[in-house]
Amino acid sequence: MTNPRDTLSDPQAGVERTRLQELEQEVASLRKTNKVLLDRVEHRINVEGGAFAAFQAASNLEKTVADRTTELRQVNEQLEHELDLRRSFETALLRAKAQAEEATASRTRFVAAASHDLRQPLNAAVLYLETIDRRQLNAADADSLRGVGLALETLNSLLGTLLDISRLDSGGLHPQPGNFRLQRLFERLSVEYRSIAETRGLALKVQATGMAVHSDIMLLETVLRNLLSNAIKYTDSGRILMGARRRGDCVSIEVWDTGMGIPVIHLDKIFEEFWRAPGASSGTKGSMGLGLSIVQRICRLLGTDIRVRSTPGQGSVFSLELPLGDNSQTADHPHADPTPQPTIGFNGCLVVVVDDNQEVLRSMARLLQSWDCQVIATTAVEEALTTIIDRDITPRLLLTDFHLGDGSNGIAAINAINAEIASPAPAIMISSDNSVALRDKLGQLGIPLLTKPVDPARLRAAMQHLMARPGT
Repeated sequence: MTNPRDTLSDPQAGVERTRLQELEQEVASLRKTNKVLLDRVEHRINVEGGAFAAFQAASNLEKTVADRTTELRQVNEQLEHELDLRRSFETALLRAKAQAEEATASRTRFVAAASHDLRQPLNAAVLYLETIDRRQLNAADADSLRGVGLALETLNSLLGTLLDISRLDSGGLHPQPGNFRLQRLFERLSVEYRSIAETRGLALKVQATGMAVHSDIMLLETVLRNLLSNAIKYTDSGRILMGARRRGDCVSIEVWDTGMGIPVIHLDKIFEEFWRAPGASSGTKGSMGLGLSIVQRICRLLGTDIRVRSTPGQGSVFSLELPLGDNSQTADHPHADPTPQPTIGFNGCLVVVVDDNQEVLRSMARLLQSWDCQVIATTAVEEALTTIIDRDITPRLLLTDFHLGDGSNGIAAINAINAEIASPAPAIMISSDNSVALRDKLGQLGIPLLTKPVDPARLRAAMQHLMARPGT
């Protein structure tokens, strides 16, 4: 039999189940709605958060750009300031360089002018000194005369050296290389320095050579003159030898002597200015310690080195190497100027001397007369021409200064005289001007240049050299 309680409870249970089902559906619906809402919220947060981040990023970037712009502006201003300083510095440097160059040029002009003015009376003194008959002097006077000669020689050397150094320091020397035969240069130096060596009891030998070199002949001549002069000064007995030998594509030019030699510890010092070998400090050698310094500096201009080998008590060898030249490209000719005969005398030959300095003119005339020469000495070429034409005479030799007082020059004087005589006479130019330009011009004309003050031995050798030519 069915229990009535059970019958009553069944409808209630159904209602509860239905309600439970409805609640479950509402919960599910709420969960779904909640999920949708949460998704929307999260999406909204994400969207709004990204925009904010972008805004923040943009704000930060703008600030960074502003900071960097400020830094760049500051750096640019600093660079502009540094550039202004650099431009000011460069302007000041250029101004200082121009002032230094002008000062150097002014010094060079002053030294050249001073050298000319000082050499004129010095030249007269040297020539007057040479005319003194030493045979009539007693021992004390002869010794005093030798002292005067040494003092004048030292002063002359110092003046010439100062002028050379001034030209080197001012950049006034510029190599003009070309091909030339060494023999012509060797012959000329041999004639000039053989008599100087003989007066000191030395023998000078210059080896003949057929080689040519490619270099600046004037600068090389200056180097060899200094080396020969140095060898003669520091050699008490024996001989000096100058020669050349081939070494591959180069020519080694060497000057040997049998002098006092140089200790090894001093070999690095000999090219320093004002340095002199021990034993020469008293000045008896007439050296100021500048010759080898000039030699080294000129060798650098020529692109070579000056080398030395020496044995104390036996002698020294100075050498330099120059590029081998092409004989077919030389402007000179090996046999155009034969070696002179050193024994030629003057025997009353007529010499015309033109110089605008009266003291130099008188001293030169006295010297030439002491050598048994007839002399026409004048300050103007017109006077010489008048005497030559009136007396119908032909001079054997012309000696003239380059810078003459009337604005003319020695070349014009030589041309004017030779135009009036039947057979042109050889000439020697005597001047304080030792510039490369003048040497080049005279070299093209075949006129030797002797610088004031004239060394009487060198003058005599040059005269013998010219008079030994055929037709003179």
